[in-house]
Amino acid sequence: MIDFTSLSKILTEERKFLIIRYFTFLGNFLPQFILALLLLIIDFDKGFQVGAIWGWGYILNFVIKKIVKKQRPDEAQWKVKHVTGTSFPSGHSLTSLVMYWSIAKYFEIAFPWAAILYLIPIGLGFSRLFLRVH
Repeated sequence: MIDFTSLSKILTEERKFLIIRYFTFLGNFLPQFILALLLLIIDFDKGFQVGAIWGWGYILNFVIKKIVKKQRPDEAQWKVKHVTGTSFPSGHSLTSLVMYWSIAKYFEIAFPWAAILYLIPIGLGFSRLFLRVH
């Protein structure tokens, strides 16, 4: 059984922050783009479907942001620097949802790996809240 109290003591605030930063990195454009290219190499047809849906996710995110125009929290609260644009929807979460869920669907990923792919965007959303940029 996992002792969460001991785990919390081991994970200092700096380590927690580092883990959250690496996790939120999965929602950045570059790692997702590289993943899309790798999927094209693995299976061009399925990779193309995932990449096309991912591209539409970026377009959808852009359009919603332009319509809603929700500002980010005050910059003094952010735990990271160099955040741009508006707050809603979270580009990290939305594009990750489209990318990772599409991978699970088109590549027919079975449980438990599919569950991991489904949880990544949810975790990304929480990581963005933790970093106080949403």
